[in-house]
Amino acid sequence: MSDLHGHAHAHGEPTSPLGFTGERVLPDEPEWAWCFQAHKFGYDDLAERIAPGANVLDIGCGEGYGVELLARTAGEVVGCDYALEAVRHARDRYGTDRKAWLVCDAQHLPFKPGAFDVVSSLQVIEHFRDTDAHLRGVAQTLRPDGWHYVATPNIKQMSEAEAANEFHLRDFTAEDLRRSLAEHFAQVDVAGMFYREDSPRVRAMRDAEAREQRDAGRLARTERWLAKLPGRVRVTIRPTLRAVLGITDANAARNAILASDFEARSPAEESFCLIGIARGPRTS
Repeated sequence: MSDLHGHAHAHGEPTSPLGFTGERVLPDEPEWAWCFQAHKFGYDDLAERIAPGANVLDIGCGEGYGVELLARTAGEVVGCDYALEAVRHARDRYGTDRKAWLVCDAQHLPFKPGAFDVVSSLQVIEHFRDTDAHLRGVAQTLRPDGWHYVATPNIKQMSEAEAANEFHLRDFTAEDLRRSLAEHFAQVDVAGMFYREDSPRVRAMRDAEAREQRDAGRLARTERWLAKLPGRVRVTIRPTLRAVLGITDANAARNAILASDFEARSPAEESFCLIGIARGPRTS
């Protein structure tokens, strides 16, 4: 599995009341557990960098689990999303203790200048046509010593099918992200998201993927048949069917991966997900 959206194009029946959209990451979807853990790593990494008591804005908060996580450290977190149903769900599920929820367009942020210490957007910036307008609004919303944390897939590491994602309006290379952020911030650092190759779960996944590759033909035929079934049924019978047919189930190994099995480091160009940290907002 090479990028954050690798799971996001199959069709399953959701367990979340929000429903499966193909892009919104949900914490209670067992078939997409790897994808959730990869996204959660971004929030874990961000939370470790936030000063206790900071005011944080999370753009594209989606289901809301990230705001809940950040609120354990921050003074208050505002979660905003374009989708009304996502904001309603997040408020109902995670409450309002040190959290606020808002429906808004992230290309026209409605906050007063200097309202936040930190603004985050994880797997969001690729969904905007006007990147410049979005980042200008982020910079204006930050305090002079505030900073922006952004994560987005690295187009250079995507397969052809992944790169054709209909939900993405602009994809980024590491240099594209640096250049875009530097237009609105004085200091920009871009790292990447990588597996921790010394993790036992990652080693197990690598071994399973190698064995799965040897079974590629039979695996493709099996998955075509499974795709005709409802998502919950498919998830339930896939391991048994593959075991009967003697096909390695790399999905089980992938979905055993935890957020702690990832790390942020250089070189960003070789990572499947880019992580930008931008300081010194330019507001003039």
